[in-house]
Amino acid sequence: MLKNRYSVLLILTVAMFFSLSLWFSANAIIPQLNDIWQLETTSLSLMSMILIFGFISGGLSFSIFNISDVIKTKNVFIISVLVGALANILPIFVSSDFEFVLVSRFIVGFSLAGVYPVIMKLTATWFKKDRGFAIGIVLGALTLGSGLPYIFNLTSIPDWRILLGISSFFSVVSSLLVGFLITEGPYRGGVAKFRFENIKSIVRNKAMKLVAFGYFGHMWELYAFWVWIPIMFISAYEITNPGTSPISFVSLAVFGIFLVGAVGTGIGGRLSDKFGRTRFSIVMLVASGISSILIGFAFPDIILMLIIALIWGLFIIPDSPQYSTMITELSDEKLMGTALTFQTAIGFFIAVISINLVPIVQEQLGWNFGFSFLFIGPIFGIIALLKLRRLSESQKIAHGKK
Repeated sequence: MLKNRYSVLLILTVAMFFSLSLWFSANAIIPQLNDIWQLETTSLSLMSMILIFGFISGGLSFSIFNISDVIKTKNVFIISVLVGALANILPIFVSSDFEFVLVSRFIVGFSLAGVYPVIMKLTATWFKKDRGFAIGIVLGALTLGSGLPYIFNLTSIPDWRILLGISSFFSVVSSLLVGFLITEGPYRGGVAKFRFENIKSIVRNKAMKLVAFGYFGHMWELYAFWVWIPIMFISAYEITNPGTSPISFVSLAVFGIFLVGAVGTGIGGRLSDKFGRTRFSIVMLVASGISSILIGFAFPDIILMLIIALIWGLFIIPDSPQYSTMITELSDEKLMGTALTFQTAIGFFIAVISINLVPIVQEQLGWNFGFSFLFIGPIFGIIALLKLRRLSESQKIAHGKK
């Protein structure tokens, strides 16, 4: 087992990237499956969202039954990622019918509830000082991986069966890396006893509730931006460059957004540790909220849109791991996994709502105001964090650097 915390961080970052390939591959194969089934808009939307619904269901289930804290943490990861890898490749060997693939993607999403928050918990057990930086690095891998399908578009996406097989293979590798190299670090709280009251104690904790509210405001904005900015780019490109394909420009532009976000997440973790988590997160929320309003006024100027979108991409994600870091600092160490999983599940539920609102607003008001309502999330988050700063419990955050 590794004993150096930075070696552990490297392995956990790779494990996050490899295991979350189960999620990334779903985004990449949807266009191919659409060609096979000729999906209507409703079915295509369901295909895009079913994995998130599975993740939310898994997150709530894992939270209610305290799975991430009752069972040894790395065992939760290993079992979850292997179940996800198996479900991921079932359509290759069993059935590629639309309904079966939906069930498969739901199970993959459900299993990832035992992967994504659990890696954050494992990271937290190895870092007390520099915890924001460490979790930021791990979440940077998630951000970069989310942009990979757009790079695939620039070359040629392998057959969907091959892509699912590759993602399952890398997921199995991640389980081996964690299984043979990683154990919980010195800042672990031990194994908790299952009690339904555990989730109640988390929900009733005022400081943790305010951190969660900050995260919810952030999630209201984040995935709606990630999902719909490519569509906005395509619309603008077709207006300004009629008769030419937008694929190369849009793919590079959107991958650039994820890339600057991934870099910003790592650097942001260091800044958060040094200057304070709530202070840092408030600055990120202000900048991203302003960007959500400004980008509409740039439409359809593709270059100006790209500049604003890159700025938005840089500021919209670095605060994300800091909410998780604050949860680890404020929660009972024995219930850290449950708290992280519950917060993440509710955050993704909120993201689903805003994702589905963007096309409604865009249809009524056009792209000039399609994203503007998202600024409500940052405002909500800022108010929650300002209230958190006034609580005495906030002194636990970043060793007093709240």
